[in-house]
Formats: sequence, C-alpha cells, structure tokens
Amino acid sequence: MALKIVRTSLLLVSGTLIFVIGILMGSTLFGIKKQQFIIYPSLSENVIVDKTSQPPTKQMSTSYSSAHTKNQLWSMYLADENYNRIAGLLPCRTVEYIGGPKPHIMNSCDQSIIDEFSVEATIHAQKWIYEHQNPTDCKNKKLAIINKYAWSGFGSTVHQILWAFGTALAEDRIAVYQTPGDWLYGNCKFGTPDCLFLPISNCSIPSKKDDNRTIDIPANIDHWIKPIHPPIFQNRSFNWFRSQLLFYLMRYNPTTLTRVQHKVAEYFHPPSINVHRPYVAVFVRRSDKVSTKEMLQAYSLEQYFNLFDVDARRANITNVYINSEDENVFNEFNQLNKNKNGYYKLMSINTTRNVHFASLVASSVNQRAKIILEFLTDLYIEANADLHVGTLTSNWCRLVDEMKLALGKRIPYYTPENRFIIDM
Repeated sequence: MALKIVRTSLLLVSGTLIFVIGILMGSTLFGIKKQQFIIYPSLSENVIVDKTSQPPTKQMSTSYSSAHTKNQLWSMYLADENYNRIAGLLPCRTVEYIGGPKPHIMNSCDQSIIDEFSVEATIHAQKWIYEHQNPTDCKNKKLAIINKYAWSGFGSTVHQILWAFGTALAEDRIAVYQTPGDWLYGNCKFGTPDCLFLPISNCSIPSKKDDNRTIDIPANIDHWIKPIHPPIFQNRSFNWFRSQLLFYLMRYNPTTLTRVQHKVAEYFHPPSINVHRPYVAVFVRRSDKVSTKEMLQAYSLEQYFNLFDVDARRANITNVYINSEDENVFNEFNQLNKNKNGYYKLMSINTTRNVHFASLVASSVNQRAKIILEFLTDLYIEANADLHVGTLTSNWCRLVDEMKLALGKRIPYYTPENRFIIDM
C-alpha cells in the first residue's frame, strides 16, 4: 500500500513538472510573450487598457496561413463565383483614376485589369507584406518608426499612415509604430492603429536607436510625392499597390472584429453579412465636404440610384445598404423606393449622425470610441458588398474603394461626381 502511494505521488509530481515545462517552452520558444488585456466595463466598450507596460501584443492574433480560407482573407469576403457572375452580367465600364503618379485607366472587362486585381494577386501580396513585416528574427532588421499622426478625419489619417508605410517598404524597412503615439483614433493608451487593427509588425523599437538601423517617418506628410514600389511589385499599378497597403493596415484585430460583428447582428437578420448578398452599398457624403467645397455640391439620393439602378435590376440585386451622416437620406429613400414600387429592401445600422471632424474632436473619449466602432462597422458592410456607390472626393469612400479592389472586386465604383481619385 505504501509503495502504491509513493508511485502515485511520483506520477503526480512528474506530470506536474511536464506540464510546467510545457508552458515555459510554449511561452519562450519563439521569444514572444503574449500579453493580457482587461476590458473595463465602466469605460466605453472600445477602450482597451493593457495590464502591462509593454506595447500591444506582438504575437499575431491570426497567422497568415490561418487568416486565409477559400472565401475570406483577414475576415473579409473575397470576390467569389457569385460576385464574378454578377460582374459578367454587367456591361463593360472604363474609368480613369487621377491624382497618382500617372492616370490609371481601368476597364472592367480588360483581362489585364482582371488579372492584376484578382484574388490570387491579393493573396500573394498580403503574404509577402505579412512575411516582410513579421520576420522570424527581428535582430539586425532595418526599421522605420511611424510617428506624428495627422490631425484630420479618420480616412485622411489612415491614408497618411499608408504613405508612411509604403515609404518604409520602398526602403526595405520594417514599419513599426512609435508608442505611445498621438493618433486621435487610437483608443487604447498606446495611441496607435494597433488599438483597432492587427499589429503592423512583430518587431519592436530597440532600446538604443542606431541611425543606420532605424529612421523616423512622419505620418502627417499629407501627400506621397514620389511613391516607390518594392521590387517585387515594380510592375504593378499604384492603384493596386495603395489598395494592398490599405488592406494590410486595416486588418481588424479580434476585439474590433467581434464588436463589429455584434453591431451587425443587432440590425441584420440573419446576422451574417454574406447571407444578404448580393447587395449594393451606398454612402452619401454631405455636411462639411460640401461646406468646404471639397465636393462641388450635395447630391440627392436619387442621383446615386440613377447610376446603378439598371445594373442592379440586370443582376437581380434588390438589397441596398445605405449610410450617411445626414438623417434626411433615409426619408429620401422611402419616397424614392415608393416611386420604384418598393423594388429595394433597405439595410442600415443605427449610427451617430451629423458627425464631422470638428464634432469628433470635441467629443469625449468614450463617445469617440463608439463612433469609431460605427465607422468600422460601416466599412465592414460596405467592403463586403457587390456594388459600391459614393463620392471619391471623400477619404472614407476611397477607403471603401481601396478595400473592394484588394478583395478582387473589379466592378467600377459608381459616383455622381464622375471623378475617380487616387489620393496622394
């Protein structure tokens, strides 16, 4: 009996030692330590406070291999057979993007355009960017530290971060964020886009900076004067390259994605976005864009619908998602749809209206976090649509356009301005 007890004790001790060693090996094998995050219920649900003094976790919440499935990449739906069927039903359209290094002409039926903006091209590009930004060993790697964020609207600041990111890649450097940062929309104490999106890199800023190894790149440069592509993308258009950079930067982290999907579930029944496809996404921008003359005029909702109505009917699309900072747009829809014999079924979410940059700056941290969640929910819904409608003088609409291009969606944007802009 005594011998049996001794044997049992030895087995328990051995098992405990193996368990402890396993944990230690798992946490140190790759030299990366996962952090703990606490979400405080007394704060806005978007405000995350890190328990440690370190920057947001450098362990990627989702590896590239697990992020890519047949139909999705980083939780966004890629162009699929149904999308390509719709694209094949619509007449060819040719649009010309301006504002880049040179005009970029896109014909929706041109095979070279179809190939460049294909799902396969995006998967290849995202894999390369991910591996560049997340090496197995950061030692001796050249870094570009992104700092000094622009004091402007959400879409504008993201585009300027994008230019800084592109500059880093062009110099064969790994882009990292300076922490703490001063990004207005960084609603955790680190003040960088890592608060909302997957970490830009698994590398950290060294404690001692080496002028040869590290450089600073400000993210408030307004325009990217002379964009340079990494050699691997040398033959790609700037329009394609900017879309890939944007797509990588805005990969929702698990916390953001969960909250966005919960927001969708509040208003969409069934809650899956994909179940409601095919659908048209319309974003009506007015307010400050009109008052500052960035838009020549405010367009009626009917002017937007006139652009795609024939194509929507040709493809048998009846669902339409509408969002705008102007509440009057929804009254316009009711009257417009009545004139169309109720052809369209409205999809929408309840968001804070009449939001512009000045009001966003003046809002509390909690209120701003709530509005940013609404922004990102809108982007998630719009990017996953089949037809996209808006005004590309708006940085927000350009984010949607870039996201859809990265997802392999080649049907041209519908815009009453008839201006296709590559913001530099």
